[in-house]
Amino acid sequence: MRTRRDNSSLIVQVPAKINLSLRILGRRDDGFHDLETLMVSVRMYDSIRFDLQESPLVQLTSTSLLPNEKPLPNDDRNLIIQAAQLLQRTTETRSGAIIHLNKRIPSEAGMGGGSSDAAATLVALNQLWELNLSQEKLHQLAASLGSDLNFFLDSNVAAICTGRGEIVTPVRVKRPLHFVIVKPQSGLSTADVFKHWTAHSSPETPHHDEIVQALESGGLSQISWLVTNSLQGSARNLSREIEKSLELLDQHDIVVSGMTGSGSACFGLCRSRKSANRVARKIQSLGVMESWAVTSGV
Repeated sequence: MRTRRDNSSLIVQVPAKINLSLRILGRRDDGFHDLETLMVSVRMYDSIRFDLQESPLVQLTSTSLLPNEKPLPNDDRNLIIQAAQLLQRTTETRSGAIIHLNKRIPSEAGMGGGSSDAAATLVALNQLWELNLSQEKLHQLAASLGSDLNFFLDSNVAAICTGRGEIVTPVRVKRPLHFVIVKPQSGLSTADVFKHWTAHSSPETPHHDEIVQALESGGLSQISWLVTNSLQGSARNLSREIEKSLELLDQHDIVVSGMTGSGSACFGLCRSRKSANRVARKIQSLGVMESWAVTSGV
């Protein structure tokens, strides 16, 4: 997460994420799922401008910089508004904000764009409204909004996330990782994908110590073995585009392919930045789906 001042405005750039591994452990009594996932931040950014408003009104506008994206809601269906209103209720501040989102991270893709934007809102409005909430308090608020927000709050490059995703353990990455991302025109609802998950559809997945060892070694063959996703089976059942995306990636020069989060975006791990750029250009030229080359980092 990158924050800068522009006169009286606060501008925040927030990255996307890829789930290199995602292991669903089971359903919880509260309706959520226990999971264990390795998240990696990638350098694809939403940019959000925050301006102070003296009235308590919070206004959101957005511009999509992606083709074929559905318009985003600008009311309390949007996590940005939910995060701002949560801060207002928690602190009883009478301040408001005018917020504009430039959207580069695709929606309904499993790349954490909504969570990343909400985390940025907590950080930015804590500064803009001079609330002086501690990082610990921001983490508590983030966990109440969604499972992925805590990962983005501390600008982690990589972390193992457990619980329902809100317990974050940073992991050192020895070398930058280079990916090609492909995104079909249609997205997938996270709730729908989780609803269709069954335990018998989940592949065997690596555990904590194996993940840490692979990332610290930096060997692509070891890292490629981590790429598994318990939700891939249910996502495939909901969208044939998942299988097409993975097949398309596997036709090119990549180390391994996988689906991130609950989809619909898929990724290929590449040997170098040059290779990732080359593969992304080839796939984009086919005109069947959007493709980007990205590198790990915040």
